[in-house]
Amino acid sequence: MTSSKPRSAFWDNIKGILIFLTVFAHVLYQHQYNNVINSICDYIYMFHMPVFVFVSGYFGKSERSCSMRSIAKLAMLYFIFNSFMWFFYDTGSLITPAYSYWYLLALIAWRLTARYIAKFKDIMLVLFGVSLFAGFFSSVDNTFAIARIIGFYPFYMAGYLLPEENPDKTELGKYSRRLLKGTAFLTATAVIAYFAKGYFEYSDDSLQMFPYSTPLDAFGRIALYLIAFIMVMVFRYLSVDKKIPLITMLGRNSLWIFIFHRSFTLMISDIIRPAITQWWGLAAAALVSALIICLVFGNDFAAKYFNMFSDSAADIFTGKKGNKVADILARLAAVCAALLYVVSVVTDAYRGFSFTPQDEEISQEITDTDIIYPVMNSDTKTEFDNAFRITFAGDLILLEE
Repeated sequence: MTSSKPRSAFWDNIKGILIFLTVFAHVLYQHQYNNVINSICDYIYMFHMPVFVFVSGYFGKSERSCSMRSIAKLAMLYFIFNSFMWFFYDTGSLITPAYSYWYLLALIAWRLTARYIAKFKDIMLVLFGVSLFAGFFSSVDNTFAIARIIGFYPFYMAGYLLPEENPDKTELGKYSRRLLKGTAFLTATAVIAYFAKGYFEYSDDSLQMFPYSTPLDAFGRIALYLIAFIMVMVFRYLSVDKKIPLITMLGRNSLWIFIFHRSFTLMISDIIRPAITQWWGLAAAALVSALIICLVFGNDFAAKYFNMFSDSAADIFTGKKGNKVADILARLAAVCAALLYVVSVVTDAYRGFSFTPQDEEISQEITDTDIIYPVMNSDTKTEFDNAFRITFAGDLILLEE
């Protein structure tokens, strides 16, 4: 596939709607104490990532997507942005993705493996079975995003195996027929999702393909697959192959909205939490916030410079030179991310350790139950103070955290 091939407005429209729903749901995510908000988030989570993964699989078959430069770009974006999110929000780690950045790791894994396993017979059935089976193992968790890589892989493979198509000249048919079918499928999905949510009482972990809490969750995952695959068809039926103001642009630049949005949705959630209590007020604030975030990071002007930055980040591995300013910023961001990692490791190692000045006299009332065990004399204490100190993390023998 050549880079000169024109973009498909059909798929950009799908991505534009999906990325807006993603940002909208993430603004509301911290407010699920409200039952209506909880239901809105759950229904969006039932399909928004599966459909996104399906679209990624459809484009993942190109040589450009599978190239080492593309893989390097994803790796550097993950390292830089996940490290900043990890350090400032104290969540995740270098190997445990924070918030939405699991998707970058998943894309790397899918792009590196899909072309090889797609050759196996009945691969969709195999991936579906592996996903259901993996849910029974608590060790298949968010480390390297393995739970989501396995759980969402059937959707990526479904998109990967879909032949390149012109929406108006394939089995989808003309738009008048597609509109009728899409509406019917959407109605059916809404009914199935309503009863599935009521019966399985999906937790956030269940919707994100984490290990099961109970064996019944396996059947809940089957229902999720059914809902999500029908929604894939809904989006394919209802999307149009023509540019739609704003939506097509957001879909074209959806990567950058995805990269930048999560920290802003967290800040906005903290701001509106004490100010708005009604569900409709929260929903309205989330709609406005999502629109602003999408416009700020998804416009073509900003995307042009973001793309230059990501190209320079990928070229760190190759040594190539591109835009001078972008090269400097990419290398500076990578160095800062690495320094944050070092600072975090050192901080964790010395967390809970306190230094007592040697000239400070400490008086302590000794009770009958206090027993003091002498362990060193003045000579050995001097040797100990002048020796290297080795800090252990979680060593039960030394009783240190």
